[in-house]
Amino acid sequence: MAENPDNNQDIAVAEVVQIPRELPDIYRWVSPDVLGAPCTVDQDYLDELKSFGVIFGGGELERRYRVEVARRGERVCFMNLNHPRIPHWLWVNEVMFTKFGVQVPFTDFQRRLVNRACIAPSQLHPNAWASIR
Repeated sequence: MAENPDNNQDIAVAEVVQIPRELPDIYRWVSPDVLGAPCTVDQDYLDELKSFGVIFGGGELERRYRVEVARRGERVCFMNLNHPRIPHWLWVNEVMFTKFGVQVPFTDFQRRLVNRACIAPSQLHPNAWASIR
């Protein structure tokens, strides 16, 4: 999920991000199985979720955000360290939207909670999102 500074203008990206042979030290803890697992969500599915109102909860802030499928090589454990494609983004798990009813934009309580815990939304177990909601 990324903040969209240009009110829903899509970014055209031709390159495919590859998993580097040598990961930075901050990712050495990640299992090779996780790094090699393909994304199971495609853009058509995401577009369908958006059209049914599953991802976005409405309101004026909704236009500031867009949701994209992770590209090959992008993983939920990666941090936004000067990402070349999207400057302000965070990873979320699909089940947050489909199973636990989390919507964008997050509520004030949800934002304060993840900020206070100094974590990304993807670092919370999906069941925790059910309790937070």
